Order: sequence, then structure tokens, then C-alpha cells
Amino acid sequence: MILAAIQLDTVAMEVNANVHKALHWTRTAFENGAKYVFLHEGLTADYAPDPMKYGRALESVEVFGFAMLAKRYGGYVALGLNEVYKGAPYISCVYLDGNGVIDVYRKSYLWSLPDRDDYIGYIHGYRQELGILSHGDGPRSIRVGELMIGSLICADGNNPQAWEPFRKEPPDIVFYQNNRGNVDEARNPDFCREINRPMVCTNRVGFSYYHFQLGGTRFIRRDGTIAVAANTEGKEQAIYARWQDL
Repeated sequence: MILAAIQLDTVAMEVNANVHKALHWTRTAFENGAKYVFLHEGLTADYAPDPMKYGRALESVEVFGFAMLAKRYGGYVALGLNEVYKGAPYISCVYLDGNGVIDVYRKSYLWSLPDRDDYIGYIHGYRQELGILSHGDGPRSIRVGELMIGSLICADGNNPQAWEPFRKEPPDIVFYQNNRGNVDEARNPDFCREINRPMVCTNRVGFSYYHFQLGGTRFIRRDGTIAVAANTEGKEQAIYARWQDL
């Protein structure tokens, strides 16, 4: 079984263009034999001054397209969605198969400046989450086809409590979805060794406003070694790993 992880350069608020690009890359991953395709956090709209305007519901053409790809190829997609749910904006990871949405994890520990009064939207790339976005109920594991996937998103990882569900009941693999500078950090391989499970970390690349994101998407084996890693030069790339090698 082959897993793919993709790092893309997406543009804030350009939902149609971002989805169009991601559909092409996801299709290519399936054509190359992937069963699971993992995409980065907030892929559809990145960060926006009006997250409600640029968010999308689960019942939207943007989400539906990835389900149709999953159906055609008999696979699964983990999509980073800027979501609107029950009248509120979220950063979400949507798991899809050919029947549509399997489940959704909504980011729970939201990022904030130490002093929210210091926040100026255009200076901080509209990345203030606490007090602007709604939050989920905590990281958890989700059954997606053959795999139980432990799901957490970016700033979740800064809170020690976010990792506890996976210590208590280790999933088959941890999916750590990101949208930030780089994901090359010791914490993630250390956690893989601790729970004896592999991890896939995705990240975006390119400019998010004036912030240049380097990527570093990677598959980490259960022993903490790197199975395969994408570039950290801000270039788009898809990487692949065999399940038996993790």
C-alpha cells in the first residue's frame, strides 16, 4: 500500500485556483499508485481577513471534487479545508472516500499572539486564530479505510494535551497537518519512537502573503527515522512511502 503526501504553493483567498491545482496533484498521486493522499492545512483558502467569506461547507463543489477522485481510484484523501460549519469558520481536516465525507477533524488548539491586542491583520498575515476562528473538541483518531489515523493540525502540536489521546490509544499512523515555516523538528520523530507508530507531516510552500513557507513534508517511521522527506526550499513536491516501510 502506497501513501502520498503533497506540499503545494497555494494563494490566500484564491479558492478555485487552489482546489484546481490540488485536484491535479491528487489525481497524479492516485495515478502513481497511492491509496491515501495527504494534503496541507488550510489548502483551500490559506488565511483570509474574512474567513467566513472564503470558507466552504462540506457540501460544496470544492470538497465534492476530491470525493470523486477518491471514487474513481478507490482511494482516500485528507483535505485541508477552510470550513464554514453551523455558521462559524474552522480550520479542518476532511477525510474523504468515494462515498463522500468519512469524518472531519476541526483544529482545537488555536494559534494566538501572546498579546492579542498586538494583532494587526495584514502584518501578521491574518494568522490570528484564537478569538476569530471556532475550535474543535480535541485531537482524535479516525477510521479511514484500513487505517486508524490520529489527526492533529499545526498549533495543536504546541499543546502537550493534544498528543495525549495518541499516547493512550496509539493509532496506526499520526497525521500532523501544517501551514507554517517548516516541520523539521525533533518533537515529531521523538513522539513516533515513544508510541511506536509512524507519522506523516504535511506543510505548504511558497508565499502566504509575505511569509515564505519552506515545506519539509515528510513520512517518519515508527522508530523515528525519516522514511522520505520533501524539499525545504519552498518548492512544490509530492512524496511517496510504502506502508510496510514505515
